[in-house]
Amino acid sequence: MNRGDGWGWGRWFRFVTDNVRHKTMTVPQEHSQVFITNRGRHITALSQLPENQQPESETSSIDTDGESCFLDTPTPEAFDVVTLSTSQSTYVKACKMLSITPSTFCFRCLNEISLVIPHHGIGPNGAKAVAIALVNNSTVSSLDLSSNGLGSAGLFYVLEMLQSNKNISDINLAGNDLGSRGARLISDSLRKNRTITKLNISGNSFSERDATHMAKLISRNKALKELILSHNTFREQGGVILGKALESNSVLKTLDLSWNHLRLLGAVAICWSVAENTCLTSLDLSWNGFGMEGCHEMGKSLLRNRTLTHLDLSANRVSFDAFRQLLRGVVHNKVLKVLKVGVNPITTDGAFAILQSIAVSDSSLEEIDLKDVSVDMDFVDLLEQIQKRRHLVCVYGNTLRHDETKKGNVARVLDTDDPVTVLFEYMKQKNLRLIDLLHNLDRDHSYTITRDEFQQGLANIDLPLSGRSLDILMKKLDTNRDGYVDYEELSARHKEHMRKVTKLRLQADLGPNHYKGYDKLEQLREAVRLKISLNMTRQRTETS
Repeated sequence: MNRGDGWGWGRWFRFVTDNVRHKTMTVPQEHSQVFITNRGRHITALSQLPENQQPESETSSIDTDGESCFLDTPTPEAFDVVTLSTSQSTYVKACKMLSITPSTFCFRCLNEISLVIPHHGIGPNGAKAVAIALVNNSTVSSLDLSSNGLGSAGLFYVLEMLQSNKNISDINLAGNDLGSRGARLISDSLRKNRTITKLNISGNSFSERDATHMAKLISRNKALKELILSHNTFREQGGVILGKALESNSVLKTLDLSWNHLRLLGAVAICWSVAENTCLTSLDLSWNGFGMEGCHEMGKSLLRNRTLTHLDLSANRVSFDAFRQLLRGVVHNKVLKVLKVGVNPITTDGAFAILQSIAVSDSSLEEIDLKDVSVDMDFVDLLEQIQKRRHLVCVYGNTLRHDETKKGNVARVLDTDDPVTVLFEYMKQKNLRLIDLLHNLDRDHSYTITRDEFQQGLANIDLPLSGRSLDILMKKLDTNRDGYVDYEELSARHKEHMRKVTKLRLQADLGPNHYKGYDKLEQLREAVRLKISLNMTRQRTETS
């Protein structure tokens, strides 16, 4: 591939670097030494200086005022000699031959660990000069050329340089309009690279068809730890392709796919990859369209994933019902520490639901971001109680001061159509056997339980049922209709209850349309667990 003046890349590089490396230079004498003035701030050639102003040696040096411009016209003022590194000399000479003005900022940074020159408008030729200077540079390890209008032409020079430079490990090429051609160049050049560990190529107009190139990079590169692909348009089909590649990747730690129009099957495929991937620790999926389908599959995937610690699903059209499906995996995941679900219409009920779930689970969550999600005082009160027991940082939106809706921790009596679940969930949380449950509720030691004993016993453990719920409970447990519930009836109903829970859980895995039954059951179980947890906290507080 040839660039500028009919010269190929190899010829440009050999010409410039040979002149810097060897004493016998083929470059004209007027290009052999660079000086910077403090006053006029010009660069000129050694041979053009007045005889009485020439320095004693090429290595003489003096501090400059730092903001020099690179111009070709000499001035008669006093000059200060600057000691140049090989990279700096190469850069200046490359700019001279390419007929472009060198960047003072870039010139200085060539001797630093990080070469950060975003928004400088250097274009393809500027990238070529920088690339020539970095071929043999052993100082710069981080390169930021974002928003410089490189295009695929400028990208070519940077990638060619990376074939020789083994010191750069972090590169930012965001916002350079690389397009489909750039996606192919990156994939072909970096899929076997062993030095780049962080790559930012966000905002480069990559589309669905370019996902194939990115998938090859993800599948074959064995060194890349962090990849930022945000602000592109991979859409549904691109999500499917990328998701498949992520399933087999065993190196990538951090992936940013925010602002990519991921939705429907594309969102689902990304979620499936979370279940299979065994390396990814941070995943940013914000500002996409995961909605109901994505949350359902992500909830299932989190039940299996054992590595993901940070998940961002902000602004993904997540409703309260969708959020409930996501919570299923969140509360049972023992690794996830940071969850971001702000800027979603999850309502005050959704905000309370996640705290309710955390309060009664052994979730490892340490930070919850509910930015722009309104909460009520019940949420605030519960958050304070949780924070007394464990470390939890929570960001949320406005606090609505009203009592229009009441949650599980304020309703005194439980009125439910499924009181059997309340009874057996209590037994599970207290690690009781059926015989233990029977003895706890059987006040007269008759080995049977009456309606009054159920009412009194459940009230004593702070799980009071309404009269309607007590009637339903007796109807379901007292199968022979004698007014008493014995051990055999209790055991038979417990087995039936466990079969029901298993069936609902399996149906929930089939898809969002089958989830409501299981979700309703889970909400009731969470309410019971929360009441038990708050009761224990209150007892400890009173004791202390």
